[in-house]
Amino acid sequence: MKILVFADFHGSLAALSDAVAISQREKPNKTVICGDLFGWSNVGDVANMVESLEGVLYLVKGNNDFATAASVLKTEMEDNALMYHFGRTLFFTHGDRYNAMRVPPFLKEGDALIYGHTHVGQLRCFRGIYALNVGSLARARDGVPCYMTLDEQGATLKSPDGNSLCQLDWN
Repeated sequence: MKILVFADFHGSLAALSDAVAISQREKPNKTVICGDLFGWSNVGDVANMVESLEGVLYLVKGNNDFATAASVLKTEMEDNALMYHFGRTLFFTHGDRYNAMRVPPFLKEGDALIYGHTHVGQLRCFRGIYALNVGSLARARDGVPCYMTLDEQGATLKSPDGNSLCQLDWN
């Protein structure tokens, strides 16, 4: 099982094109976008490109994803996505409501909170919960564009060319 995670495209067609190429290379079972898919333009093009990502697609609403833009999607945007893989609960959200400092009360030790919003990739374990920020391919605030993969070994932040930037193993 491999889950591919992106966030914070903000309507960037160039970053979405990179994401499509990444998904073809990574061949995930599932792909999750943790919000802020849309920007102020290119709504139709963004919707068409996102539907060509590999794997079962999960779209999480971000604080910049407005209903008018989301209405053009074939896949519905949800407030969050909840899965059980790798022996743990995985909670995908945007990061404006829940993040490393505000963990949902139902997560327990060993579970993972996966989010975006800050545009800075970071993998850490905080009070026994994995807090995994996917960063951004489009607008990396630290100058390091990245995406994330989740598999049986753990979480990995990767550069657009697929090289590992950092990894956090499930313990």
